[in-house]
Amino acid sequence: MMASPALTVDVAVLGSGFGGSLSALILHRLGYRVAVFDRARHPRFTIGESSTPVADMILRDLCDRYDLPRLRPLWKYGTWQAAYPALTCGLKRGFSYFRHEPGEDFVPRPDHANELLVAASRDEATSDTHWLRAEVDAFFAGEVRAAGILLFEETAVTVYPDGTGWRLAGRNRAGNVRCRAGFVIDATGPAAVVPEALGLPAAPATAFRTNSRAVYGHFAGVPTWASRLTMRGANLADHPFPCDAAALHHLLEAAWMWMLRFRDGRLSAGLVLDARRHPPRPDRPPEDEWACRLHAYPALRELFATARVVDPPGRLVATPRLQRRWERVAGAGWALLPHTAGFVDPLHSTGIAHTLGGIERLMRAFERGPGHAHFPERLAAYERAVLAELSLIDGLVAVCYEALPDFRLFTAAAMLYFAATITYEQARARHGFDEAGYLFRAEDPALRRLVDEAHTRLARLRQGKRSEAVVRAFEAWVEAAIAPYNTAGLFHPPVPNMYHHTVAPLVEAEGLRAPGAGTSTAHPGQSRA
Repeated sequence: MMASPALTVDVAVLGSGFGGSLSALILHRLGYRVAVFDRARHPRFTIGESSTPVADMILRDLCDRYDLPRLRPLWKYGTWQAAYPALTCGLKRGFSYFRHEPGEDFVPRPDHANELLVAASRDEATSDTHWLRAEVDAFFAGEVRAAGILLFEETAVTVYPDGTGWRLAGRNRAGNVRCRAGFVIDATGPAAVVPEALGLPAAPATAFRTNSRAVYGHFAGVPTWASRLTMRGANLADHPFPCDAAALHHLLEAAWMWMLRFRDGRLSAGLVLDARRHPPRPDRPPEDEWACRLHAYPALRELFATARVVDPPGRLVATPRLQRRWERVAGAGWALLPHTAGFVDPLHSTGIAHTLGGIERLMRAFERGPGHAHFPERLAAYERAVLAELSLIDGLVAVCYEALPDFRLFTAAAMLYFAATITYEQARARHGFDEAGYLFRAEDPALRRLVDEAHTRLARLRQGKRSEAVVRAFEAWVEAAIAPYNTAGLFHPPVPNMYHHTVAPLVEAEGLRAPGAGTSTAHPGQSRA
């Protein structure tokens, strides 16, 4: 067979999930010649994810800055439903948490001492969303095709740095594929094509405080948690939103379960286990572990009694340790999107926001292009931001795992995340993108020290006796420590553990922007070759 001529592009994007596809669309708008390569084909199973106000704001601002009107409705539940009712998503009003005891039924308490609900929106129209990634990724990839960008699916490529750029070689059903690119963006997630090609060092396991693993899938036939609460005499009138319209967390002994509901009846659910106390058993089928864990919690066992796995067909997925990170994130001629650069844990739903935040910072660097004198500096700044954000996410998640056996300690530890993210949301809503600011205020050394100190205090508590006085002292310390960041009345809701109003007012205000925040300085359509 005669070799096909090599394609020449400015940027090759590896991976056509929403992150890779969005990057390609923006680069195309900026005038770059782009090609996208993916070893699979859409639609393909990826576990459902939960968006947040931070993610929503960044997606909206990217669409405004780079003129992507067809993607803009996805920034809120109301506009999503109005524009694309057939594109499956779920309603997410906030975060809800319920504490279970092993061997005991869940019994709601009048004082809500085993419940925590934190609102992230005022109503359905302005709510966040759960993304059914198989459909959402396929939608983004469809926009890539519609824009005229070359998308090679079912094409596993090998990449080679050649001194002046990159050579890509692969094969698909149509034959051999060869490409030359000046820059490569790796959006392949854990496949990490570029780090493997460059022989980059991975961060050691000791780089993370969090140590967790997961068993997950998509289910059908799972009743709502609210229906089970009602059967047990719960007073749902105190809830700031329907508890199932949320990133719903069931907190267990050294583990937790997420539940994300979609409009088509599917449920994304997963068990995330503290691997220090529940080490992996590679010889054990994930279905056995799932059944064993649920058996210990009667309310969850009852909830899943009629459930069936629908994605992936007929099986669950078990992961090794979730935490991973590369020591380098960007360099001459290449960059890793955040989910390729590393991952911590699904707790706090940071994944979509981290990907979008990374794209925003990286695309700003491309506005003037790799030929600009400051481009290496901007790539280095992108690397610092991604690594700092991963480090803070790790700290915010790890403190919650340290606190997990005690619901009051967990609630106090979770306030660190809510204080950090709400403060970031408010600053962003007022001023737009800040080159010096990182997601969740990860650039703030005082916040990082605070999270470190919380982890140290909880680790000491885990070694000793947890008396009422000890728990109360930790709650008081966290409340005092987060005072500079606590703009949402955390620790003092009118109804215990029920937070009706935490979202920054400006987050919900459509059309409010800092000067220049929604206008690109680039010139779409002008080639960067």
